[in-house]
Amino acid sequence: MNKNELLERLKQLDSDMALLDNSDNLYTCVIVGGSALVLMDKIYRSTHDIDSIASSEKILPLLDAYGINMNVKAYLTNFPEDYQDRLKPVAIETTKVKYFTVSTEDLVVSKLCAGRDKDIEDVEGKEVTEHLDWDLLDRLINDVCYGMLNEFDENLLRMRYKDYKERFQ
Repeated sequence: MNKNELLERLKQLDSDMALLDNSDNLYTCVIVGGSALVLMDKIYRSTHDIDSIASSEKILPLLDAYGINMNVKAYLTNFPEDYQDRLKPVAIETTKVKYFTVSTEDLVVSKLCAGRDKDIEDVEGKEVTEHLDWDLLDRLINDVCYGMLNEFDENLLRMRYKDYKERFQ
């Protein structure tokens, strides 16, 4: 899916939620991964899915129906505990579901934790590297390493981050 297709899917989910719930309640969905980077105009490749790290419980059945992957909760340790303090609203008009992405810095941390070639490539472009708050990123890397990862994963993340910083800071 490209950005327009992602936005259309999110709008459709919002419309369906409005049909199911005519109350004044609002619901949230926090998008991560490649789809978040696409929505933030940080990468321009297509993505095959939408990953969500947190969503209102009431919309979970719709997320599943729309193919929005909630299985990324298993990777919650790849995100700093306070990621919610840096949420960015997705630029989309909705009535029932408010969509957010985590910050670019949080995405860099999670992609470096994952360490797959595709994940690393996602955070190497100028749209990402030239707009990073490096002091914040240093802190977030330390936060994730401190007590959230085992020693092996911590060493891997620190090694990947050192290389990333040398190449892009």
